[in-house]
Amino acid sequence: MTIDLFLEILLDSFIDTIKILPIIFLVYLLIEFIEARESEQGSFKKLLTKKSAPLFGALIGIIPQCGFSVVATRLYQKKYILLGTLIAVYFATSDEALPIMFSNAVQNPALWINFILLIAIKLVYAIAVGFIINLVVKRSEPLNHKDEHAHEHTHKHGEHEHEHDEHEHDEHEHDIAAKGCCRHGIGDKRSTFKKLVLHPLLHSAKICLYIFIVTFAFGFIFNGLIGKEKVEAFLSATLFLQPLFTAVVGLIPNCASSVVIAQLYVDGALSLGGAITGLTLNSGLGVAVLLKDSKNVKKSLIILAVMLVLSLFIGYLVTAVSVLL
Repeated sequence: MTIDLFLEILLDSFIDTIKILPIIFLVYLLIEFIEARESEQGSFKKLLTKKSAPLFGALIGIIPQCGFSVVATRLYQKKYILLGTLIAVYFATSDEALPIMFSNAVQNPALWINFILLIAIKLVYAIAVGFIINLVVKRSEPLNHKDEHAHEHTHKHGEHEHEHDEHEHDEHEHDIAAKGCCRHGIGDKRSTFKKLVLHPLLHSAKICLYIFIVTFAFGFIFNGLIGKEKVEAFLSATLFLQPLFTAVVGLIPNCASSVVIAQLYVDGALSLGGAITGLTLNSGLGVAVLLKDSKNVKKSLIILAVMLVLSLFIGYLVTAVSVLL
């Protein structure tokens, strides 16, 4: 590889990344608004305790904010939601993948079909799996209803108990709230400047750095070392190994893993089945909290194993269908 080709790949990667920075910033600005609204209304917890919880959990999980998967994990550990609801949130969560695919689709309209198809499959699968698992485990996982009992108790025993229960409730809500990948929690009291300018800008810069690294690495390998024809031949030969590769990457509880999978998919290095496996299994920091704070590590590992099998199933199913078509 010549120095001129190296510099050309470096410059192209930088330009491609800069082009999507404004779009990604606007996306994270919208996420900040949604996050602030959720903290004020507390609707996330309310929706996840209903019978239709997997549906609402998946719809909320689609929002690219890793904090929601963490909050869902807290709720599950305290037995306020069922396992199916938790997995519905996990499977729908795409972390940083949506902003990346959306920004690239704006730049290249031909990507809209792939973008919508991937998200639609993830969403429908998350809802279906959530309802099925809830039907199976409903009797073995009784929900915690102590909040309702405590509320009734306060009406019978006067204002002192009511104030005491409100204090416990505040502590409980604080315990459920969790910090996301940027180390701030849903509902943190921050200035308007930090909410609407600083945090979205810093988060966008962080994600764009990941995108630049992945884009440059892929361009370096694709155009510099191996060559386009050999890379395409390799991808075709390893089509049915891609879900296994992305499953390993998706298990990494970090936003960088979703960035890698999404960018490789946008660049054409991953098949739809491979991308779906990795992004279905990837749930932001939710799994990290599940493994770290759970009192039953064995149960958490079983949950992770179930998620792995189900993610590989949908990935290989999509891959098989795409081959047949």
